[in-house]
Amino acid sequence: MFKAVLNVPPAEPKDIRWFYDKYAAMLLGYINGIVQDHQKSEDHLVSILTSFTQDFGGEEKSNLSIWLELRQYAQYKLSLFTDAEPALNPIATQGKANLELLTDLQKRIFCSVYYHGKSISYLATTLNSSLDEIRNELKLSIDKMRRARGN
Repeated sequence: MFKAVLNVPPAEPKDIRWFYDKYAAMLLGYINGIVQDHQKSEDHLVSILTSFTQDFGGEEKSNLSIWLELRQYAQYKLSLFTDAEPALNPIATQGKANLELLTDLQKRIFCSVYYHGKSISYLATTLNSSLDEIRNELKLSIDKMRRARGN
């Protein structure tokens, strides 16, 4: 456990320790998938959990709702730390399995949505395409990735 988390005195039932114990492993995996540097991922984890508990910690919600809000919050915070345009570049995600099966457009869309959390409407605007075309290419790329992994 991080020193920053250990030094926080427990104040409420859902303090930073509770969030850390419950969601740190999943959140670190999510952050590490985007940042690709373990030390930076851990730093982002601490800052995201700290700010999330300050902003939303006192509200009573279901565990699924908390995880979804925490992931969305992390996605927003990470977008502040990363540049928007390199997220559209599939070269930044080299080493990801089975990406060679996708066309260039499918790689851009898949990586932008799955690894960088970009919305379909953002991609439609950025790539100057229709929403239906982006959705179709994303569906095709997901299907190809699933088939390649045997799912």
